[in-house]
Amino acid sequence: MKIYFSKIHTTPYPFKLDLENVVFEGDMVKINAKIVKINAIIRGFIYKPCDSCGEETEFSFNEKLELFASDGIFKDLANELSNTIEFFDSQIDLMEIAIGEIETYFSDYFYCNKCKN
Repeated sequence: MKIYFSKIHTTPYPFKLDLENVVFEGDMVKINAKIVKINAIIRGFIYKPCDSCGEETEFSFNEKLELFASDGIFKDLANELSNTIEFFDSQIDLMEIAIGEIETYFSDYFYCNKCKN
């Protein structure tokens, strides 16, 4: 699901993306001509192998997100890392954001209930 930067204004623009077992929903608000703030929740579950025993396990998550999307290259004043995602086709790709956030969340180690104890 792609949304053009030009469609987003100072009034919240709601969105909801239903993936197989994951819901990514929230709203977007224009901060300035090139920056959009995204307030969202991503929740659901995925199946992945336990990082200890390898058994396929269901892992649930429910995360609040506050991100920024930039129409083009983003450069902040302090030259620090930020939660800003750059897009170069004047569109915000919500699917790309959702998949990236899921991959980031599950890049840590996760253990099934047997291995936790």
